[in-house]
Amino acid sequence: MLFWNEVEKGTKETKEFDLGCIDNTLPPIIPSPTLKTTETTDSNTTSYGTSKPKLPPIPSDSSISLSDNKLLSTDHSIIFPDRPISDPCGLKNIGNTCYMNSAIQCLNSIPDLIKWIMEQPCSSSHMNIREVFISLIQSMQSGRYKYVTPHELKQYIGRTSSIFSDNGQKDSHEFMNSLLNAIGAVDSSSEFVKLFRIHTKSLVTCSKCQQTDNTDETTTFLPLTIPERISYDDDNILLEHLIRDFCQEDELDGEYYCYRCKTCQSARQKTIIIQPLPRALIIQLKRFPYDGTSRKLNTLVKYKLEHRNLLSRNDRYELCAISMHSGNLAGGHYTAIGKNDKTKKWHRFDDSYVENIESQTLLVPFIATQAYILIYVLKHNDEEINDSFP
Repeated sequence: MLFWNEVEKGTKETKEFDLGCIDNTLPPIIPSPTLKTTETTDSNTTSYGTSKPKLPPIPSDSSISLSDNKLLSTDHSIIFPDRPISDPCGLKNIGNTCYMNSAIQCLNSIPDLIKWIMEQPCSSSHMNIREVFISLIQSMQSGRYKYVTPHELKQYIGRTSSIFSDNGQKDSHEFMNSLLNAIGAVDSSSEFVKLFRIHTKSLVTCSKCQQTDNTDETTTFLPLTIPERISYDDDNILLEHLIRDFCQEDELDGEYYCYRCKTCQSARQKTIIIQPLPRALIIQLKRFPYDGTSRKLNTLVKYKLEHRNLLSRNDRYELCAISMHSGNLAGGHYTAIGKNDKTKKWHRFDDSYVENIESQTLLVPFIATQAYILIYVLKHNDEEINDSFP
């Protein structure tokens, strides 16, 4: 539920906006955290006590620091009536929610998604997670807020997926996937769902009778396995190679039940990506191996601003957002990098802290080792590509 407050002070008006106010008629899902009067991300430590990783320094004259101005309230954002609509908006960390903020900023950098959201009617009822998400993005896109507080979205996603109902550290990809699925469940026929849909065909061939079973599947993201880090200077770990590996044939050693043979057999399995291609391609680089440890693979994966023939012979994808993770599975921090489609400029988002990115060459190696989610948008051949980054 949205609340507007106008406070008259002298001849000036100060407006506050809170996306975190919760309808009191709804039963609380989690205890409301005690919020301090200073923004948590202005500190060099996270709420769970570990040192907060920082990106390489950016020249101060290119920064938009959110700690330079006094905050009216930790539950409210600051409104700038004369602020250009293209200015980026941050997200307040409400307690170990950097994973959520990183995912939201990535989604907020997808041009087709923004276009669809801004065409939706503004609703104050917030009857479901779809309306809450739309309202949040519309506020971020209005150009009037330095940051907003996503309390309500956090509560709704906690109802949808219990894993997000507490204040513990979570995974940004898991949040993004849960959010997209939850919105899709409310509005399964909309352009929103079609935007991210990846169509695949699974081909399994029995090694004994050579019978092939075809299964059509859809997903919202492309999970790519990455190898152990070989060398920081290794040039062989390319994004297109990881996608090729995803589509390679795998051996199923006695794991496939063949209905023709009526018994388990060895088989060959292959996955192919089919048309139509997703207009927004979400790629997850699987940096956390399932080996019972908290370690993380910091393998440098080389990707491009623009990829041609990435999923098919004639496609053209442009990078628009990156979710980055520093640390390991036991403790770390999420940030995001996103491109403003109006200004064609890139910004780094660290919760409520936002800054312009100027030193692209300096940032490339750092991003490549910490990139966890890459989002590419499908472009038409007559569209211009801005090649200033990376």
